[in-house]
Amino acid sequence: MTSIPSGPGAADPRPRHDADVLGVLMAPFTGTEVPAWLDGALEDGLASVILFGHNTPDPATARELSRAVHARSEDCVVAIDEEGGDVTRLQARTGSSLPTAWALGEADDPELTRDAGRALGDLLAACDIDLDLAPVLDVSTDPANPVIGTRAYGDEPDRVALHARAFATGLIDAGIGTCAKHFPGHGETATDSHTALPRIDLGSAQFEADHLAPWRIAPWLDAVMTAHVLVPALGEGPASIAPWSRPLLDRAVGGTFHGLVITDALDMAAVAEDPGYGEAAVRALEAGADLLCLGTSLRRDDEQMLREAHDAILAAVESGRIPRRALHERAERTRERLRSLRTRRRFVPAPELEDALAHGEALGAEAAARAVRSRHGHARLEGRPVVVLDLRHRAQHASGARTQQLVAALRERGIDASDPAEQGGPEQYRYPEPPSYPEPPSPHGGPDLPSRSSHGDPAAQVLAVTRLPRSDAEEGRRLVALLAQRPDTIVVHTGVPAAAPDHRLLVLAHGGGRTMMRAVVDLLLQGDAADGGAR
Repeated sequence: MTSIPSGPGAADPRPRHDADVLGVLMAPFTGTEVPAWLDGALEDGLASVILFGHNTPDPATARELSRAVHARSEDCVVAIDEEGGDVTRLQARTGSSLPTAWALGEADDPELTRDAGRALGDLLAACDIDLDLAPVLDVSTDPANPVIGTRAYGDEPDRVALHARAFATGLIDAGIGTCAKHFPGHGETATDSHTALPRIDLGSAQFEADHLAPWRIAPWLDAVMTAHVLVPALGEGPASIAPWSRPLLDRAVGGTFHGLVITDALDMAAVAEDPGYGEAAVRALEAGADLLCLGTSLRRDDEQMLREAHDAILAAVESGRIPRRALHERAERTRERLRSLRTRRRFVPAPELEDALAHGEALGAEAAARAVRSRHGHARLEGRPVVVLDLRHRAQHASGARTQQLVAALRERGIDASDPAEQGGPEQYRYPEPPSYPEPPSPHGGPDLPSRSSHGDPAAQVLAVTRLPRSDAEEGRRLVALLAQRPDTIVVHTGVPAAAPDHRLLVLAHGGGRTMMRAVVDLLLQGDAADGGAR
């Protein structure tokens, strides 16, 4: 971007933006106020901005920020990556009041799922947000998947389609735009696209049967997000920047999808490292994307992110690689679709923020209680002090760093609960940073984990939190070492059921967020009453 003159002999330092390029960009920015550099982009026609947890420390702040964006540009769509459960931005500080998608699929009540979508939609509307990058349409078929897991509604295509459509309907009822993700399917990956390019080595017939099937609901949604995944049976290159993905989507729905195609974040390592951030933006447009999600500015300069993508696309136009007319038509079409989302948002009355929060809390508690279960019906709290060990090792990049919620849930119920990681300070040991364990190592090859004399109480009960103990070697090692010392440990598993350890005292939480952990504690307090619902 260059500067444009302003008056005789004067130079205006404000960057000049190409309106057509801005018409296909969804840009991030840092902080809880609109930065000065973004003013110019909004004035020049930036199509959309996206909010992340660092923009939304609480819903009230998010509301004021969204209003500030709309005050500067009435048609700019404010988007957010808010799934509820473990992936929350609006409630990043406290944890989401809503359950994970997997928990909703486990309850298997489409009306409850629709109500959950409406509750989230009401919260977004109260915050003046227009577009939610949800629901998740991935089928979580690989228990070792580090990035999807309980974000999916299940491991079976029909269940995923049923509940994703119900959730999307709730969002739409609240006046919120919807974007299903991650096309053509991210559920059969053992690699996180935040850190590397996942490769899915299924044959085309199996992939289409297991992962493409839920996308038949796409025509009922406003947008589809393409994934940074490599599926050699379907074509060359990552779906988000490859020319085969858009025709595949058209074929999957019989040419009836007329919404927007939005890329997954282009700052993710899967494409940012190769072919590179700017080149990925150009290739995404060549592949048929309508709106480019540039990613999060948490680790990068926000203004530079917009500048780099803008200038790469403009250079492609000036070289003739992307025809100007084609870009202009794409930008106009994208703006038209986004204006319709803004019209919907303004047409549906938004509830008061406090009312939306209260309703979400009540609905989330009901849904979580119906989903959480003790696999064998033996796990229960016995009225003793509790020590909680978070054994999870692998970072969960989609949700970002989250405080460990189980200790807080126990304390809310009046239980004397402690977490050894707290001794080193909450910032240092906040999940997903690996917990610190005392030395020396135990004779079992694992860390020297708390014994019955932990914290001066020989009768303390131990609860352990897991997510990927079967596929993450370090997490598995920690669990084996703990169970060797304390076989009476209650394991609270936050991942998908197929990834859970084989242990007699096991609770399937279907997520690690606040509302799921509260439901876990309530289940453990029920004791014998919980046995009848175990399975």
